[in-house]
Amino acid sequence: MNQARRDIGVQYKNVTPERLREYIYEVNKGRYGDPLGPTYEYLKANGKTDAQIIQSASRPNPDVDKLLSGFEKWLKEQ
Repeated sequence: MNQARRDIGVQYKNVTPERLREYIYEVNKGRYGDPLGPTYEYLKANGKTDAQIIQSASRPNPDVDKLLSGFEKWLKEQ
């Protein structure tokens, strides 16, 4: 299931405008060490239970606005 969810994430990111996609990958890599976001192993290593991982996987990121707030600055620096 973890791989299926990551595959869906790739599909959605592939329809995201390229520069925004690059930004998202860079932010994720900085936060989690992986451009697609936290892996199952990362979450387990950071104390999440399987139930917590399943629950959070069913919700969108509540901080999308915060995540994207740095995009304009990042884009200008490129």
